[in-house]
Amino acid sequence: MIDYHEIVLNLPKPPSLNAFYAGKHWTSRASKKNSYFKHIKTELDRFDVWHMERFSVDVRYNCRYDVDNAIVCIKFLVDYLRQNNYVADDTPKYFTSQKTEFDSSLEKDCFVAIIKCHGYKVIENDERATKLDVLQGGRKNAAISNKPVRRTTHGKRKPKVKS
Repeated sequence: MIDYHEIVLNLPKPPSLNAFYAGKHWTSRASKKNSYFKHIKTELDRFDVWHMERFSVDVRYNCRYDVDNAIVCIKFLVDYLRQNNYVADDTPKYFTSQKTEFDSSLEKDCFVAIIKCHGYKVIENDERATKLDVLQGGRKNAAISNKPVRRTTHGKRKPKVKS
């Protein structure tokens, strides 16, 4: 395990925060997020499979966005890292800081994300499969992890019987 490691990703321009939430239906937002996830995956596929204990993210960008509207890049990146088991969670225990900075020296519409990994470990294929099985849950896997498995709270419920 390496205590500190940096991973640099070149990402496309995400939607601005204002445009992302301006009266859009959740399906439209989900579509944009999934599209951006494909770009993140392409960038991360250049590296070995890895996991980290804690991390921070710095983003430098060059486009017309206000600094606070460029935060969507970090949001999408962190969500992707969490959902794909690069880190256990995105709570402050694991995700320690973020920074967004305008940088006119970059190419137009370019976003550069630097993931600062603490407790960085390259995952072997067998380890990754076991880790995914545990993280994706199921009763037999819950016993392995000693952590409660998140269950969905929606679904069909039995109607109350009136007496």
